[in-house]
Amino acid sequence: PTPAQTPAVKPPPSPADAESIAQADMELGLLEEFPDADAQSGIASAMLHAHSDAPVSQNRIVERLKQDGRLESLFGEVFREDNPFVEQPHKAAIVRALDTALTRGTVTSDDLRAFSRGTYAQEWQQIGVALGDARK
Repeated sequence: PTPAQTPAVKPPPSPADAESIAQADMELGLLEEFPDADAQSGIASAMLHAHSDAPVSQNRIVERLKQDGRLESLFGEVFREDNPFVEQPHKAAIVRALDTALTRGTVTSDDLRAFSRGTYAQEWQQIGVALGDARK
């Protein structure tokens, strides 16, 4: 008989990565303090910018936002014109984080296609263009 397949076991994160992930989780909790979508997107993008040298925690942030169903709207708000809480480096951080998430499989091209047809279609099309430029 064929032996049962065991799922691939990921090695535990390094202590530095574990600390970075814990920090990201703590920061994600801050989003609940701000009911305003503009403010939440500004905070989320600022978090990704702050974690720009830590792809593990950036990926964690993207993963949690996707699990919570907020990835499409928060990232769409970041790219919405005239969002007073978002600066240009934050948009670059979103694109870098999505690139990492795509590479790791946290976000799929199917997700991106669905987002580009959703409520924030125009903003996700901008994100897609920026992502395409970043991947060249």
